[in-house]
Amino acid sequence: MNSLVLFGSSPFSVIVLEKILNSSTLQLSRSAIVTTPDQPAGRHLKLTPNPVKALAQQHNILVIESLGDLISNFKFQTSNSLGLVAAYGKIIPQSVLNLFHGRIYNIHPSLLPKYRGPSPLQQQILDGITDTGVTIIQLDALMDHGPIVAVAKDTIHPDDTWLTLGNRLFAKGAELFIENYLEFKNCKLKIQDDSLATYTKKLTRQSGFLPWKEFNYQLKAASNQLYRMHRGFAGWPGIWSIDPSGSRVKLVSLNPVLVQYAGHKPQTYVPS
Repeated sequence: MNSLVLFGSSPFSVIVLEKILNSSTLQLSRSAIVTTPDQPAGRHLKLTPNPVKALAQQHNILVIESLGDLISNFKFQTSNSLGLVAAYGKIIPQSVLNLFHGRIYNIHPSLLPKYRGPSPLQQQILDGITDTGVTIIQLDALMDHGPIVAVAKDTIHPDDTWLTLGNRLFAKGAELFIENYLEFKNCKLKIQDDSLATYTKKLTRQSGFLPWKEFNYQLKAASNQLYRMHRGFAGWPGIWSIDPSGSRVKLVSLNPVLVQYAGHKPQTYVPS
């Protein structure tokens, strides 16, 4: 029997946890979730658990909210403990890697070594590629650098947003982990070719900004670039601009073209 520690803080992590909980082949003696602390939410800024923690609590799974607490408080059965990182959003330090003696893995939503870094889903859509997949690597101290233990290919659909793509790839990654985890210990590791690596950047609100003239030009041209941005930045950071009056304008829809000014409902917009 194995014990599993899942590192995750995103809705994508929930997909992975659900797959693990519903698995009939992944035999676990115990499990724990390492996630982020509760954050203020809503009008009253009430401290609220992220969806991973909420799901873990429903199933009476131990929740650990810091890597320091993991190291100091969680008692490992070092011979059979597994670690799995799935959209955790933080770098795992060597002190934590050492606890698992090489048996800690990461689900990454691209075909590594392509699209390492914090925004692989968004960047793949922005680049307009169609061939993608999910890679499970043995974690090391460098970002998305460890040797590959399993790969599953997929296709980016024309209407995929980064959210729909992420849902599909993390589900596929969880299934890949469950199907193969018993073989990881003895499988032949494939070292990544660093010369083929590409890197993504951390997104900020500014990533979705277009100057007003460019905003109008892209809308009028119904450009593929704008369509990819709309899919790649869906939800957040979105596509936005500042009009000549200094007001912030957010693109809500491309068909029909709808924009939204702060404090107002979405409205039809005809680019000049």
